[in-house]
Amino acid sequence: KTPEKFTTADMAASSRIVELSATIHETTIKVDAYLAANDLPTPSFDISCPPKLFLPPEIQACRDAVLEATDELTALMLGPVESLIPPPNSWISVTALERFKIANSFPPGETSTFAKIAKSCSISESDCRRLMRHAMTFYIFSEPTPDVVAHTASSKALAEIPPVGSFIGFVAEEMLPASTRLVDAMQKWPGSEESNETGFALLYDTDVPMMQVASADPRRAQQMGNAMSFLHSRPGENVRYLVENFPWSGSGLLVDIGGAKGTVGIEIARHVPGINIIVQDKPEVIRNTEVPEDLGGRLQLMGHDFFTTQPVKDADIYLIRNVLHDWSNKYAAKILSNLIPALKKGARVLINDRCLPPPGALSLYKARQPRASDLYMKGIQNAKERDSADWAQLFESVDPRFSSLEVISPPGSFLSMIKCYMGRLRFSLRRTALGTDLVMTAECRPLTGRACEFTILI
Repeated sequence: KTPEKFTTADMAASSRIVELSATIHETTIKVDAYLAANDLPTPSFDISCPPKLFLPPEIQACRDAVLEATDELTALMLGPVESLIPPPNSWISVTALERFKIANSFPPGETSTFAKIAKSCSISESDCRRLMRHAMTFYIFSEPTPDVVAHTASSKALAEIPPVGSFIGFVAEEMLPASTRLVDAMQKWPGSEESNETGFALLYDTDVPMMQVASADPRRAQQMGNAMSFLHSRPGENVRYLVENFPWSGSGLLVDIGGAKGTVGIEIARHVPGINIIVQDKPEVIRNTEVPEDLGGRLQLMGHDFFTTQPVKDADIYLIRNVLHDWSNKYAAKILSNLIPALKKGARVLINDRCLPPPGALSLYKARQPRASDLYMKGIQNAKERDSADWAQLFESVDPRFSSLEVISPPGSFLSMIKCYMGRLRFSLRRTALGTDLVMTAECRPLTGRACEFTILI
C-alpha cells in the first residue's frame, strides 16, 4: 500500500511503531529545547561538536528515551530476520583506523586525500579507500567531494583523545577475537572457572591466561592499561559516587587492594582528610609511581599479590574496586578468603564492582552492554559480571554464614552498594529509574571468630 491508502485498521496494527515514533519526536523536542535554552551545541557530526555533553538527570532521561525507542523501532523496522543478523564486519574499519593511526594522518579542520593518507599510514591506497568508506557509513570521517576526506566529530575524538584509540585497540585485538572462540571453549571445558581455559586460550593456542600474555608484551600492556583508564574515566565510573555515598568515619586506615597507581586512593584521601591509605598492587604495577606531595604522610604504595594472605592486619576498611569481576567465583573467593585472617572487630570490606540488574529492571537497550560485557569477560578470562544472586553465592562460598544481600545504587553510577551479614539481615531491594541499588551492612563472624562488617559497593 502507498502511505495515503493506509486504513484505521492498519494504524491500529502498527500502533507500537507509531508510539515509538511519537516518543522519539516528543523527547527529542525536549532535549533540543534544553540545548537551545542553555546555548549548547545541537548534536552533529561536525568537528565542532564536543565529544560529550553533561546533561541534568531529567534531560539525560529524555536522551535515554530517544535512544531506547530508536533502538526498538530500528529492530521492528528491520524485521525478525534482518534484525537477527548483525553486521559481521562492523569492527574491521574502526580497528584499521586505530592500527594504522589514520585519524592522526591529518589534523581536524583540514582535508586530505586517500592517496596522501595511504602514504602517511603505509598502506595501499585501495585498502585505505575501502576501509575509510566503510568507516564513513558509521559517520567516522566524511567525503565532501570525490576522493577528498574530512574529519567528523568521531574521527576527531579518535585523533585527539588517545585513550579512546587504546580502548578500540584492546577490544579489537583481545576481546573480539577471543569472543569468536568462546562457544568452542564452552564445549571443550564445560563450566570451567580457570582463566586459561577460554576463547582467548583457543585463539592463541596457549595455556597462559590473557592477563599474563598481555602484561608480557609492553605494547599490549600499555594499551590494556590505557583502555582501562578510558573505561574508568566515564562519568558512571566516577569515584565521587564512592566517596560521596559511603559513610566514612573520618579517620582510620584503608587498604585499597588491587588499587593500581592509587587514583582512587588519592581521591578518597582528599575527600576524607583524617583517613590514612595503603594502596596495594603488584610491584611492577606501582613501580615508579609518585605519591602527591600533599598526601605524602597519609598515602603509601605497597607491593602485594591479592592471591596471598593480606599482610596489613587490623585496618578499618579493605577496599576492592573493579577487581572481582576479572575473576571466576573460584578465584574471587580466594581473594576474599585471604582477607579473613587480617580482619579485626568492626572492620569493613568494600567491594566496588558491578551488579547486573534483574531481568526487566532496565530496557533491553540499556541491558545489552552489561550483558555483552559479561560474555566478553567469559571469553578472555572465564571471569563474570554478577547479579545479586551471584554475589550472594560468592559470599556464601567464602563462609556459609554470609546469607543475604541488600543493594543500593547512587543515581547516575554504574556501581551499587551491597551489605551482607552473618546472622539476621534486613533485606530490601530498591529500584530506581537507572537500575537497581545494592547495600550491605551487618555484623558478621568469620572464621577468626571476630566480628566484622562486609559492605560491598557494587
